[in-house]
Amino acid sequence: MATQQERVAQTDAAIINALVTVGKTKPLTQITISDLTRASGISRGTFYLHYLDKDDLLRHLKDYFATQLQTLLDTEMNGTMTYRDLAKGQPYPVIVDIIKLVAANKPLLEFLFGANGDPAFYRLVTTMLQTAILTELNRVKGSATFRKDLPQNYALSLVTNAIMAIVTTWLSEENGLSQEAVAKLIMQALYLSPYEMLGVQKR
Repeated sequence: MATQQERVAQTDAAIINALVTVGKTKPLTQITISDLTRASGISRGTFYLHYLDKDDLLRHLKDYFATQLQTLLDTEMNGTMTYRDLAKGQPYPVIVDIIKLVAANKPLLEFLFGANGDPAFYRLVTTMLQTAILTELNRVKGSATFRKDLPQNYALSLVTNAIMAIVTTWLSEENGLSQEAVAKLIMQALYLSPYEMLGVQKR
């Protein structure tokens, strides 16, 4: 017989699965509690035992992911701006662990980052990455600045957009790359020039 904690976890999983399922055909802003209870097979009363409303559900899900991501950024960013790991062909541990975190939440993030999801959450995650990058850059260089010949906001966007583009592409693929391959691809995107990625030879 399942324990109370196990039953709570099972109900939470059913609600999240329902959100993802309904979100395949309906924008987040239009999803209702009735949609979630029908798709999950639970009663409205059971839903309200877990969450106050849809906003409370989303706040819980986004806060949980953001807290885990922030912990990784706070504890593993140190030492990520050297060529040492690149020369070894190994992605930084923080990238590996971020991809593991994304993989553990893949269906939910595919929905939230997708066309029917939550653009504000996508922007939040991007901002978290940018803040972590600037903090580490300041630690390494003594200033949170990029090359002088590049506008700073553009340079920062180029770096974080490369990471987010790879992640969102991976999320949209049913049988895509392995976690290890995605982590290595992010490393390549951070260190290779566009010409190198295109295979254009220097003359």
